[in-house]
Amino acid sequence: MIFSSRHRHLTKEAAQSHVGDRRTHLANERTFLAWIRTAISIMAFGFVVEKFSLFLVLDKGINKGPRFSALEISNLLGVIFIILGVIMGFLAMIRFVRVEKEIETNTFRPPVVLDLLCGLIFVLLSSFICYYVINWHNILLLIK
Repeated sequence: MIFSSRHRHLTKEAAQSHVGDRRTHLANERTFLAWIRTAISIMAFGFVVEKFSLFLVLDKGINKGPRFSALEISNLLGVIFIILGVIMGFLAMIRFVRVEKEIETNTFRPPVVLDLLCGLIFVLLSSFICYYVINWHNILLLIK
């Protein structure tokens, strides 16, 4: 759709020479959709953490001080992941539009902000999951 609207002014022969551009634009669109799926997944994980209080089990015995309960921490983490997913989706949209323009002008340079954000979120998710798995034995002992 974007490709055809941007190339209306081209002759039939010139439009045929842009076949490679179509593939590049379609690849950019697939990349955009992959980023959106990733953002939705992160938001869904945040929803699960917040709604079902994934870390509520950790409250028994581990949180000795009056500072924060596991329910509050779980709610905060869930909201943080939902916000990170929204930010990632917004950055994916900006990236898509920017790359479209760069493809058109033949000045494409790979952006790194979204990649770094995704890497940061992966490290955070991995850390929480590792903490949960490492403490799983202690959690089972505390429940009994």
